[in-house]
Amino acid sequence: MILLRLWASIFLGVFLFFVCLDSTKGQTADDQGVQDTEEEILIFRTSPAKSAYAEGVFSFQVSAFSPILVVKVNGFAQMVTENADWAEFELPYFLKQGKNLFNIFVQTKNGQLEKEFIVTYEPLRKKEVDPPPLKGMIMISQTNSNNMLQAYEGSTATSAAKNDLLLSAAYSFGITEDSDVSLNGFIKFDRHQNRSLAAEEILYRQMSTEYSHKKLLGMNFRSALGQTVISVKDANPSDPKKAGEFREDVLSLFLNASGKFNLGRSTVMSIKLQFDSQNKVKTDTEDGTLTQASIAGKMRWEDFRFLAGVDSQSTGFKEPTKDYQTTNINAGVTFSWTPWVFGMNFQNSSQNYKNPDPATNVVVKNKKDEITVNSKYAYNRSNIFGADLKQIKQSSNDALRTYSENQVLLQYMWLF
Repeated sequence: MILLRLWASIFLGVFLFFVCLDSTKGQTADDQGVQDTEEEILIFRTSPAKSAYAEGVFSFQVSAFSPILVVKVNGFAQMVTENADWAEFELPYFLKQGKNLFNIFVQTKNGQLEKEFIVTYEPLRKKEVDPPPLKGMIMISQTNSNNMLQAYEGSTATSAAKNDLLLSAAYSFGITEDSDVSLNGFIKFDRHQNRSLAAEEILYRQMSTEYSHKKLLGMNFRSALGQTVISVKDANPSDPKKAGEFREDVLSLFLNASGKFNLGRSTVMSIKLQFDSQNKVKTDTEDGTLTQASIAGKMRWEDFRFLAGVDSQSTGFKEPTKDYQTTNINAGVTFSWTPWVFGMNFQNSSQNYKNPDPATNVVVKNKKDEITVNSKYAYNRSNIFGADLKQIKQSSNDALRTYSENQVLLQYMWLF
């Protein structure tokens, strides 16, 4: 009985050995088949595995020892040349943030192979530095003109020079991560070197509060509410002690809203709408409203920047003969050659009064062209020097408003 059990155990062990051996041979044959297929068909990517941009091209190559019959990417068949054993493919894509899967299936006369590739989209993230709560600019400039008083053609032009001082400052504080409120102040006044022209000097002041939101409806939104005060020198005041002092000439309350949004990687569009309520201090004839709408675009191409814009302004004054409609067309280009920036700008202005002038019974129409060539040099981030050459020419159906002027402008700017 014991001998019978021993023979049964030996027989069972031998049987299991041959079963396992046959299974191992089958598995080895399967593995060999997969390995042969991988060696017979090669799929390799030729584009980067990471992208900083959503739009791009996924490229790969297929090589085989037999003609390629079918190539599919994520289930979509690609064009394959007949009897070709090598092919290169380029597929435009628009990636979602994170990992993006590209499944490639290749079939040849001798086999097939499926392979997966992952392209990771990680947008470029600029290191954001919180802006200082207080920032601004001080600008000193000198303007030399061959027709400082814009005398009409045929009359004696006055060549003169004046100095300008501009101060601007803004204090901002954040509300949320994407929005903030700022308090802005702006003051500018000039001084003629020829003191006989002191009565032509102007003082310009503006105070406003501004709200901005970086990501409102897909755009950078800004809105401001403020007051503008324009003062002129009083040459003949009622009080002799006030001779040569500035007096308020125009007061204006304004409200505006603007939006800036990107069109592609290199183009920015902006729109703006502003309403002014104006009060002429000495007379009521120019009391009323001004409405301005504008649209502009900027495009970047390598070191060049292109600018184009159109804005329109219309008035509704108490005295209808003072009403006018103005359209401005602006176009320019700048070229950066660090630390230099060179530019050229052209502006065409068309101003049409809505009613006849009571004195001449003529509906005045003025057209002005300005051509500016400028350059700026950035000594560092805070100190900038500039020089402008400007040619101005205005034509009009009122001969007294026709003039031409050439200006040379020198500037120094300190940013803080």
